[in-house]
Amino acid sequence: MDRKRVVRLVGLIVVVCLVGTAVTLIISRLIFGTVTNEPITVEMEIDAPEQVALNEPFVVAVQLTNVFTGSQTLHSIDLEGEYLENIRLDSSNPAFGEIRPLPFTGFASYSFDQQLPPRRTSTIELTFVPERAGQFSGLVDVCLDDGTLCQALPLEVEVLE
Repeated sequence: MDRKRVVRLVGLIVVVCLVGTAVTLIISRLIFGTVTNEPITVEMEIDAPEQVALNEPFVVAVQLTNVFTGSQTLHSIDLEGEYLENIRLDSSNPAFGEIRPLPFTGFASYSFDQQLPPRRTSTIELTFVPERAGQFSGLVDVCLDDGTLCQALPLEVEVLE
């Protein structure tokens, strides 16, 4: 009877350790993957207006140039939560898919799963609507492949009444 309890307890400890390790790896990949893994095969540029009117939609263009000889995948565009508290992402062209919060980062991730043809420039248009007047800034993480190969681009706009 005692031996069965010991075996069950050891089995439970092993399962808890494996689950804990998996969770730790996932969290560290989400947090540190965007900092250390910047893509070098796609050049990224953001084009945004400096000033916009309150409650009037405006477009931010994210230009992605695939300098690689093979196709690549735009996984997602992640927007900083503080920016989104004041300026809402209304739509995109092409349309984004799933929206999900990124744990422990303060970002919201908008999935795209779009192919970037080799040696071509693709443009993603993000349509925002400012909901408060003021000066707002944040980061836009453009993520490739499985979502851990990301580059942060600054986004700043002044919203006038």
